[in-house]
Amino acid sequence: MKKTAIAAGIALSLGMSGAQAAFTALTDGSYTMTITSGCFAFGNCQTSGTGTLTDNTTQNQADTSSFGLPYGSGIVGDGLMGVITFDLSGGSMSITSWSQDSYLGTAGGTFYLRSTNLGTMGGSIDGSGNMTIDPTGRQGLAGNLLTALGEQPWNIDNATTVVGTPTGVYETITTGTSTNLQKGLGQPFTMTGSVLQDAGANMWTGTLVSAGNIGSAWGSSFDGTQYSELFNVTIKGEASVIPVPAAVWLFGSGLLGLVGVARRKKA
Repeated sequence: MKKTAIAAGIALSLGMSGAQAAFTALTDGSYTMTITSGCFAFGNCQTSGTGTLTDNTTQNQADTSSFGLPYGSGIVGDGLMGVITFDLSGGSMSITSWSQDSYLGTAGGTFYLRSTNLGTMGGSIDGSGNMTIDPTGRQGLAGNLLTALGEQPWNIDNATTVVGTPTGVYETITTGTSTNLQKGLGQPFTMTGSVLQDAGANMWTGTLVSAGNIGSAWGSSFDGTQYSELFNVTIKGEASVIPVPAAVWLFGSGLLGLVGVARRKKA
């Protein structure tokens, strides 16, 4: 009985330790976040299962460079839907690069995405794995509406045809919950992400979501239209050399000295 109780206690203890170790807080440093899968749709792609993101396989899908235009930031054939790098300091993120594959087959054709100002982008990651990205400066271009609309902010919450009060700023992307506003008969919907979890040494996975209403810059035909974005992400920290404190070097030198003295005495 005692052995059984001890074994059960050890198992319970190990189980609790495993649960508590599900997330290791990110320390200050540089990181790469990749979008490994996800969805985008007019409506809730999280519940409808529509708008699955796919890797851009041609240059015309990834960007408009072949037409002599600067729009888009996709990477062809890397098996990913986006690559974003950032520096983390005290829980605050500074975005250092933003590459995102285009959304294919939308109502406006290929939807190209890029950042035109990394300095205005940012975000945060707290000690529990909650992550929020502020994509201020992200721009979008619907390929079929190049002449009619051109490139516009993606996306500022300032629609004029919704029920409720827009924030007037860029829609955030979060591991928490995100809710948009009612548009006509379309009731608001809420998306739920998942906090970061350990996925190996210096590696984490999570799900980021954004439920929004298309901003007024996109014209009266799109103003207020409900949309959703969902990104399954993997974050990897850059390998770094951990400096050895001076005291350790002194201890090592002293130990070697003692070994030398001992050898001389023995001789």
